[in-house]
Amino acid sequence: METWLAVLVVIIVVCIKYVWDIPTEETFPYKILYRCVYLYGVISYTAARMMSYVNGKNFAENYRTFLTIMIPTAKETESTNSDVLIKTTEFDGIEVRQYQNVRLTGDGERPAFLFIHGGGYVLSSPGVYDDLLKLICRDLGYYVAQIDYTLAPEGKFPRAYNDCLTACLWFFRNSERFSVNPHRVVISGDSMGGQIAASVVQALCKDPTIPKPRAQVLMYPCLQFLDMRTPSYQRTRWLHGERPGILNHITVSLFLSFYLFGKEDTRFVNEVSGNSHVPNEFRKSSACMKRLNHDFIPGKLKFHSYNKAPENDKSSRPKELQDNAIWEENQNMLLDYRLCPMMGELEGLPIAYVITCGVDVFRDDAIMYCSNLRQANVPAIHKHYQKSFHGAITFPKEIIPSACEMRDDLLEFLRKEI
Repeated sequence: METWLAVLVVIIVVCIKYVWDIPTEETFPYKILYRCVYLYGVISYTAARMMSYVNGKNFAENYRTFLTIMIPTAKETESTNSDVLIKTTEFDGIEVRQYQNVRLTGDGERPAFLFIHGGGYVLSSPGVYDDLLKLICRDLGYYVAQIDYTLAPEGKFPRAYNDCLTACLWFFRNSERFSVNPHRVVISGDSMGGQIAASVVQALCKDPTIPKPRAQVLMYPCLQFLDMRTPSYQRTRWLHGERPGILNHITVSLFLSFYLFGKEDTRFVNEVSGNSHVPNEFRKSSACMKRLNHDFIPGKLKFHSYNKAPENDKSSRPKELQDNAIWEENQNMLLDYRLCPMMGELEGLPIAYVITCGVDVFRDDAIMYCSNLRQANVPAIHKHYQKSFHGAITFPKEIIPSACEMRDDLLEFLRKEI
């Protein structure tokens, strides 16, 4: 026991030194907090890797187990808080965590907010979002449900998407049970959940048997896996290099591998994180340039060391690694709107409210998506919080004032537009 404790202490000390050496920009106001969040990620990542050597389980399972220990899980039984009743139920066999304002009487006109959590397709901590979702329920009178979809690696693509689509379709067709007006339903998600939400909205809009969603609310969403060298990816790489444990090109590629294949495919992770998984012919095509164009990113958001993404040059690699096998094997999935809503059909979609943060690899995905939506004549409201970082909306206002600003702005949109 003493030996393991000593090892843990050494790991923590090394991680602290490792994290405190990372550079941060002078204008960023939450340096210490950001380093603490990063430290938490590094310790979790390192512990999960070590656990895999010991118990033989894959990294994703151990990462999830470790975070479950570190983050208190949400109560599975009914619980009350103020005027909001939280209860676990099911929509067509898909588990959801619902929030209902007990002081409101049903009149059939209540709006609804269906939320899809993030976590890289691998992680789930429903209780993390309770404060935000209870706020929407209590202050605005929304019926709120958080969809607990099947995680990877147990559920491979497109399982998470299918679960969320199934739950949303059932809700639209049974909205009267919750005194909800089906024409006032908002689909929302954060991070990878934002990707699923955007894809589900595209599917729902094609279904003539249900009303179109009223709006889509995407919080710092990931919307594509074709370009891992957007300015925001480059900025994170400049800040942190190849360090694991934080949301960067390596972590995103790793989680994507677990979602697509149910395992860590080393070559796939290396190719995607190295941005060499897409051939130059496609990158230069009009279909790609129309949607994934760095010119959509304002110059002020391209940091000083930004370079236009280099061409896919494999000439220096061993001959067996110079082919486009990764692309040829996986291009259908990588271009599928269920995984890459950036390449989907955008015409006729509902208004989008999109949140981005200054410190976030997904920032430019969201900016490009807003530009694409507007070109398709879809209204898009983009709210950018430069002095904030990925996941901030769930932080207490006492810690990150911009989190309070994010929530206030979101509530104002939901109050006025829905």
